[in-house]
Amino acid sequence: MVHSAPATMCSVSRQNTDRCHSRHAQSDAADTAPSMNFEPRTRSNGRRFLWIRVYHRVWRAPLRPLVANPHWNRIMDYEPINIYSHRIAPAAVVEVLKRHYSDVSVTGPDDAWTKLTAVIHPGGFFRRPKLLHLTHKEEYYDGDDWPRQRMGLQNFVCSWTNANEQPNLPRLIRSFRFCLAVPTAGLDPYSKDPRIEALLQICRELDGILFTPTCLRDSSGRTLIDTSGHVDDQASLPRLPPIEDHPDAEADFEHDEDDDEPEPPTPERVARRLLALTAVAARATVELDHSQGIEDLEDIPARIAEWVNELGISDELEPQEWKVIQRPVGGLEQSDFINAMWRVEGAAVLACALKLHDLPAYDELIVPPELYDSVGLLSVEQGAELLAHPDLCDEDELQGLQEHLLALHWRVRDFSLRPEPMDFVAFSRDCWFGSFDLTNFRVLNGDLAIGDVPIAEAEPEDVSRVNSIAMERHLAINWLHGYSRIYSETDTST
Repeated sequence: MVHSAPATMCSVSRQNTDRCHSRHAQSDAADTAPSMNFEPRTRSNGRRFLWIRVYHRVWRAPLRPLVANPHWNRIMDYEPINIYSHRIAPAAVVEVLKRHYSDVSVTGPDDAWTKLTAVIHPGGFFRRPKLLHLTHKEEYYDGDDWPRQRMGLQNFVCSWTNANEQPNLPRLIRSFRFCLAVPTAGLDPYSKDPRIEALLQICRELDGILFTPTCLRDSSGRTLIDTSGHVDDQASLPRLPPIEDHPDAEADFEHDEDDDEPEPPTPERVARRLLALTAVAARATVELDHSQGIEDLEDIPARIAEWVNELGISDELEPQEWKVIQRPVGGLEQSDFINAMWRVEGAAVLACALKLHDLPAYDELIVPPELYDSVGLLSVEQGAELLAHPDLCDEDELQGLQEHLLALHWRVRDFSLRPEPMDFVAFSRDCWFGSFDLTNFRVLNGDLAIGDVPIAEAEPEDVSRVNSIAMERHLAINWLHGYSRIYSETDTST
């Protein structure tokens, strides 16, 4: 599975350190955080339930019909509204509103805005325009607390009457990876207010749902379920990812994965991840081309995003990966560009595992255009064929590749800590993880060779390059062995 390929030049380098995606701390800004703050098994509906308790005590009316009655909103503050979706697409929200309304103001870039206001004219000469306000905070759904918030929302909704009769409800909520808040005063979610239709247009674009503390509604405004247990038979769920394929499908913030045996991804999931990594790396390649003066690249990020959506793999991309793909040409931050560019080495491992492309020698970079051609970048037909018929290597081959990449990563990392020669041959026979095959390594003076010299004599930039190659490939092969459902969180300890 591993053989030599022509060495290539790459203008991207990084320090000899491990990387990981940063997790942003959640902000306390009330105007940009979602309207509802959920903790597990918490049911906090604010003033609404206070009014209900007063009403029940004074008039002793049945409590449940009152909760389910939407007209009760008319004598109190209207319910807060949120939009939830499995699709991370802030730029699409801006695009859909600008498509339907002429007066839309945006705070921040389209793909990372924080506040959005649309002026909506309800029609009629004497009717005043209405304002729709939306807030978006990437740190909320990309932060460490998101699984807890999502689990709290799941517990809250699943406590509603007859929720246990809706088996897809927990799956729906666990699929949420994107959230918008609607801090618009006086917006009645049960009315014919034209701003509600604007929100439903956003839901249709995102394949999302409208949430209020008493109801989940689909993108047509129909009731998926409410607190009384009412379900509209005509309501449609958003597209749900297969349970075994979604990176967050069985995630639980209280679950300790260290107690479980690793569960490798299915061949279909491997194909989805390969296509996702290809999209991310290709977007970084566009940025590299732009930095070198190549022109007419502006439409390629949109084409990559369209390819991802048409293949139906948008759920596979992590929030940071979506951020990279949606940035305009020239707009990638340096750290995002470097991380995304190096993802091509992990994609090469998955392509090798799926028998699409040979893996270059351990000290040689993959040639990105060759990899993209083998995967079928921007070809919906080729990508769909890969998703339908993935051909994964057998377990023995993958195990051999993992031992090879672990040994490589260990040696270059050990050399970074203790830059001195060692007997790599003796180490291969008796090391802390057993033994490994030297067939796919070059050995000079008894030690690992980089290029045509032992590692102790190699140039620092060559050692740094091989360390980055080793880490990315080690991450990919460990993910293939089930070390983590979320690709970027896969352990690469040596």
